[in-house]
Amino acid sequence: MLKLQLSGLMVLVVDDQRPFQVMLKGILNSLGIAHIHFANHGEQALQRCSQNEYDLLFVDYNLGPGKNGRQLLADLRQKQLLKASSIFIIVTGENTVTMVMSAVELEPDDYLIKPFSQSLLKSRLQKLAEKKQQLAALYQALLQQQPEQIIQLCRQEIASAGRYEQFCRRVLAETLFEQQCFDELELLLSDSMSQRRPSWALLLEAKFRLQQQDYPRCLEICQESIEINRLCAQAYDLQASCQLAQGDLEAAMTSINQALAIAPYHLPRQYLTLKVARAAGQIPEMVSASKQIFDLTRKTSQQDISHLFNYIRTMLDAIGNTTDASKRNRLQQETLLTLHRSQNDEQLIRDTNFDRFEQICVARLEALDGRFQPAKKTAATLSPQMALQDPDIPDLAMLLLSIGEFEDASQFIAQLSDTEQNDPILSDLLEHQQQKFAGAAEQLAELNRTGMQLYQEGKFQEAIVIFDQALNIAPSNTGAALNLIQSLLQVLESQQKNKSLAIYQRCRQTFKLIEHAHLPERHQLRYAELQNQYQQYRQELKQSS
Repeated sequence: MLKLQLSGLMVLVVDDQRPFQVMLKGILNSLGIAHIHFANHGEQALQRCSQNEYDLLFVDYNLGPGKNGRQLLADLRQKQLLKASSIFIIVTGENTVTMVMSAVELEPDDYLIKPFSQSLLKSRLQKLAEKKQQLAALYQALLQQQPEQIIQLCRQEIASAGRYEQFCRRVLAETLFEQQCFDELELLLSDSMSQRRPSWALLLEAKFRLQQQDYPRCLEICQESIEINRLCAQAYDLQASCQLAQGDLEAAMTSINQALAIAPYHLPRQYLTLKVARAAGQIPEMVSASKQIFDLTRKTSQQDISHLFNYIRTMLDAIGNTTDASKRNRLQQETLLTLHRSQNDEQLIRDTNFDRFEQICVARLEALDGRFQPAKKTAATLSPQMALQDPDIPDLAMLLLSIGEFEDASQFIAQLSDTEQNDPILSDLLEHQQQKFAGAAEQLAELNRTGMQLYQEGKFQEAIVIFDQALNIAPSNTGAALNLIQSLLQVLESQQKNKSLAIYQRCRQTFKLIEHAHLPERHQLRYAELQNQYQQYRQELKQSS
């Protein structure tokens, strides 16, 4: 057995409670450890780790404001501030299922519940150190992401039937899956489950069956895994993904909710929840998952303005799909409050044009509330500012869809590059908005074609009826408004000296619909001609009154 040498270890204790720091220092001193540093919060711990290489880290799960222990571990890994030989132990005074399982899923080296004894700690450290020393080369290959080396080292340990054979089988299986070596993966899983059926092998088998679209077999394995361990959140994740792929949305929603009840603080799980909830039309779950994604990544290395934007976009999407007035109002207030608060988070918004994003969001709220004129004015102001591949193009496109400017929206959407499509949440939201308004856009186009046919046949009154129907579908659509004005002016023209005041007033009202519109080149000349004709009739009416 390898002997753990404690005296030379460099230790970092991360805990915001001074009494625990003192208690743990006493235990560590009794074990012969003298080099002990302390950090009161996650940011301080990151700074310490950037300056020193620690052999052993004790990190409290709850660290007050800022990062928690789980987020700190993720950041240290992402920034590669942990040595391959480092031992990371989460400690906490809480033992709730959600707390424990969410921490364990991130796979720290160990997890201790306060209080713990010196003998327990020494025993755990001995086992952890033995594993790290025995598999030092493998841990180094994992840290440096060297799949060929990982595969070779795992096979060596498995062939020797060593103490860590099962661990190496699991690492090998995961690596083979990532490298898409599926034939070798099947052989390994079959051999690993020939005598007993470990949870890791069942999960990899289910994941493989899902990837191969073998949904019935995937569901069978998920159920087997759940029967063995009711707290296996990953099995519920895979089950939900499988049910979603089969179109069984109610079952998928049930499965993902079961996973969330076990371990909610897992980012991929929240992404899956959002995907399932959107497909199932579960609005509260959509908003909740989007907020969790924003909260889980905040103040971590995964912090990104896109998470905030997608949370706000999801709330706007939810408002548009909610009929309950009180729920709509709560979502509207939360949207405005989030926008307001975010203005003060300079670190988060510094590299974005947040003011413009906020303008678009407020305009979308106005459109959702039926106030199309101010929303249209905002769209008209911002549209000329949008350069090719501007990051705000998707949001402007969704605003244009909401005010019925379907052609303009389509033109902006056509400008989107693959970069915009790399955000799956934004892509889903934009696609959902396109689908939502697709029927209206088709109806509008058909009515405009019918109306113009009638207009060309000189049936101006009938054309007016059709263009009115078009504006009922899209009350502020510029093309339909211009078509209606053109037809109304033709009726005025036919009335010679006894021109109708009511029709003149209809013209004036319809012009107001588009007075703030950003007119494409195809409409600018037409608008000027119609405006000139309208002013002539206006003078005639003044003279005759």
